[in-house]
Amino acid sequence: MRFVLLVGLGLCFSILTKAQRVDCDQTLERARNNFAEGHLYVISSILEPCLSNGFNKNQKIEAHLMLTRTYLLIDDPIKAENSYLNLLKLDPEYDINEEVDPVDVVYLNDKFTTTPIFVLSFKGGVNSSNASVIQNFGTDNTSDSNEKYSSSIGFNFGAGIELNLSDHLSLGFETNFLTQRYQYKNQFFNGDTQNFSERSSVIDAPLLLKYRTKINKFYPFVYGGISHQYLLSSKGEFELIDVGPTATDGSPQAERQVTGPEENLKELRNNLNRFLVGGIGASFRLGYNYIFVDARYYYGLTNFVNQEAQYSNPRLLYQFGYVDDLKRMQTLSISIGWIKPLYKPRKIEGNKGFFNRILGK
Repeated sequence: MRFVLLVGLGLCFSILTKAQRVDCDQTLERARNNFAEGHLYVISSILEPCLSNGFNKNQKIEAHLMLTRTYLLIDDPIKAENSYLNLLKLDPEYDINEEVDPVDVVYLNDKFTTTPIFVLSFKGGVNSSNASVIQNFGTDNTSDSNEKYSSSIGFNFGAGIELNLSDHLSLGFETNFLTQRYQYKNQFFNGDTQNFSERSSVIDAPLLLKYRTKINKFYPFVYGGISHQYLLSSKGEFELIDVGPTATDGSPQAERQVTGPEENLKELRNNLNRFLVGGIGASFRLGYNYIFVDARYYYGLTNFVNQEAQYSNPRLLYQFGYVDDLKRMQTLSISIGWIKPLYKPRKIEGNKGFFNRILGK
């Protein structure tokens, strides 16, 4: 019995909703006809009941645009602005077509902006890092060193926030987590070979100035800035292939491989390092959000090796014959992400100061 009652109530609700939808469809059509015939003063009273409860989103957008045009035609600019603002709140990405829309609506649109004040972003990707030598050090004759640094792959993810300074310019701050890896190889003494790989984890905090534009459906952008990276951890794996002296009978030289457990290198590194950052990318609108692809390059401005601890690890020094060069890190990252604009449609006020213009106060 209870089940039958619930089904009946649901059916009644469905019928009432459908009837209301049909009625509001007819209301919108009636408003269209009156607008076309020039009966402007009745448009508001026709649309108001379904604007309050009945229209779906697309119908509300059409109704507010019709009201905007109506109030402009009957010379009521205040109500026209309010109606157009309601339209933009429903559809912050509403796009005026200057070739089709009436010129008075185009002029009204120029009085408003839907550019978000703040934009949130989230991203993840991979990176390729390498070290470059500032000054060479070692246990061999460094003038004859045969060192080679090579890049390795890490990953990164993070989030950011941007303050839009204009339709094209924004100031952004991010917090990212990166793993950076690189490899080192050196031949010294009588053909001995050193192999070393380092894996570090850092928190990256860049401050960026971004310029963006629009090309068809894409929004390309470029940016630059400065970043500080805080070292969370650094681990290293070492190997020494020790080549023995040539035998008197000319037989091949004996080789001895020296390895050991992973070394903690954090005390041998500077905890805070500074980078120049530059990047390029493009975003694509997806509903009221955006997806983007981003390529970024970090250029180390500071030596990341702790000079005071450079010779402090006796195991690295005597077992592997290894001393850190002074070096900087360089990283190229490729990321994909999601942008969430925090829309605030608003009327553009006069020249009342920089931050008031941004916040629309």
